[in-house]
Parts: sequence; C-alpha cells; structure tokens
Amino acid sequence: MALTNTTLSAAVAMNDDSIKVTATTGFADGQVIRVDNEFMAQAGAAAGTVIKVRRGLDGTAQVAHGILADVVTGLMTDFPAPPPGHPVQVPPTEIARATLGADTTLNTADLPKSLWLTYVITKATAAAITLGNPSKAQNGLKITFRSATAAAHVITYTAGIYGDTTSSDLLTFAAKVGASCTLEANGGLWGAIALANVTAA
Repeated sequence: MALTNTTLSAAVAMNDDSIKVTATTGFADGQVIRVDNEFMAQAGAAAGTVIKVRRGLDGTAQVAHGILADVVTGLMTDFPAPPPGHPVQVPPTEIARATLGADTTLNTADLPKSLWLTYVITKATAAAITLGNPSKAQNGLKITFRSATAAAHVITYTAGIYGDTTSSDLLTFAAKVGASCTLEANGGLWGAIALANVTAA
C-alpha cells in the first residue's frame, strides 16, 4: 500500500484527540498518520472528515498544527525505516516542525519540549503571529519561522527581540518564499540569532 497525502482543513491544538482533514481517501483505523513531523495512530473510523487519533507516537513532539499542514497516512511499513511502532531513540536535539496556516498566538504553553522548533508559515496572505514570552526554564530553546509563501507576514513580540520594546517588537517578512528568522530563549525573553529577509522595527 502506498502513502496517501492530504492536508489539515482545520488547525489542531496541542491536546486535541482528533484531526480534520481535507479528504479521508486512504485513511483506515489503526494506520499511522504523520502531521508535520508528529506521528499519530488513527483510533477509529473517520466521521466525515474528522479522524480520532492517538498523538505523539515514538516520542515525536505533540504540538499544535496549523490549517493546511501536510498530512500523510499509511501502514507502518510504508514509512521510511525505522517505521513508526518500532523502538527509536529521540535525540535531545530533536527539531519539532509545525505549520502556521492562519493568524495565531503562540504562548509558552503551546511550545513542545524540544530544543529547536521550526514553524513553516503557509498562509497565502500576510499572517499575523503574536509570540508570547518563553519561561526561564526554556533557556536555550530556539524557534525558527520560515515563510513558504510570498507574503509579508508579521510577528508581534511585545518585549522586542533586542529588549527595546517598540524598536524591535515587529518582525516583518519580505514577501519572499524562504524569508526566515531564528530566535533563542534566555531569561524569559526571546532574542534574535538570525534574520533573513525579515526586518525588526
């Protein structure tokens, strides 16, 4: 059996136990589902386009996923080795990946316990993203936002990525695919590591 590809038709919160997909062709009870890079198991027959799932298989980070996130389903043996369902060791430097397909607010509680998070922005028009402060326990956590669309996305971070509030509280993406910014948590604040086609003002 081959893998089946679709997308989320609605955002999924970190603790949701079901997902809503664009099409359920190829889905079946017990199959493995990958949304972004979180593995799940289908836990019952689809009800319309809603599918019950068990989250965070094989130690993958259970995170929120945005509308239009990539979804793949199939048998365990369809996925590259080692297939889901087999013991694997998740390295401490795991990179969690999620999709932002709509305007959103990211709070500390929404962030998975990973050392590096990558959010791919897929909204066709300019996305408005609000970023809350990290906790002091998250020192060293890095977060990257990368645009997959040619839109002028804006991230609002009230404290400012240079700690100067109104001089660096808005991160505006050039309307280019691949524009990105990487931030790091330290002392309860986000600071800039790298900006590529992103302006802080």
